[in-house]
Amino acid sequence: MSHPNVISGGDPSRIRKVAQYLDKGAEIIESKRGLVTVHGSYRGLQVTGFSTGMGPASVSITMPEIIEACDQDDMVILRIGTSGGLQKHLKIGDIIASTWYERAESTCDKIMRPTYHAVTNLDVREALVRSAHQTKKEYQTVHEGPTRTTDDIYFDALDSKGRDHGEVLAVSMEGSVYCALRDRYNHDDNRKIRVGELLVISDNVVAETEHIDATEFLKRQQEIEDGHIRAGLEALLYLRR
Repeated sequence: MSHPNVISGGDPSRIRKVAQYLDKGAEIIESKRGLVTVHGSYRGLQVTGFSTGMGPASVSITMPEIIEACDQDDMVILRIGTSGGLQKHLKIGDIIASTWYERAESTCDKIMRPTYHAVTNLDVREALVRSAHQTKKEYQTVHEGPTRTTDDIYFDALDSKGRDHGEVLAVSMEGSVYCALRDRYNHDDNRKIRVGELLVISDNVVAETEHIDATEFLKRQQEIEDGHIRAGLEALLYLRR
């Protein structure tokens, strides 16, 4: 059974680290396919963490399992993930709370409809921004804005170099599907699911000189992930007060 307060991400190692921040006695479950689920409590709040795997299609398999394993309708599901910057001013380690999604994937078409517009919940986003300001390092800046969800990160990045991305801040691979699954379950099963996403810039694909890869991010990964995980957990706590 999963708890109604959920923190998630694509990387199993990141979710495994979530257990380190939970109260004593957290349970870690690893599937045969390497996906990780964590159950425990954070400052008394029951929390489930789970890894989705990579990409929209994987989220459409793993997230329904978490939703259907929860016996409460009022769920908050957060995604903490990395992303590629699509604006030149974004620095490695900067934080983005996604508002809505430019969709470059077809999974949401199947869950909802081809014209589906994916938007995160305002109260969840505000909680994430609030927590991110509290846990960020001095070199990090917190942003709010639209991001891009793609099902093909490599060729999408190549195409992104020469394009004007307008107001879209960054690209990752899962966020829009969280919104689609929220809306499908809320409609079909009368659930009250809310979702939000907090991204960290791990590389910048439109930098003026050349593609800034993840080398700089890896040097600071441990302290960046510390703030990232704590921001997610604190947001859950704030939303349940």
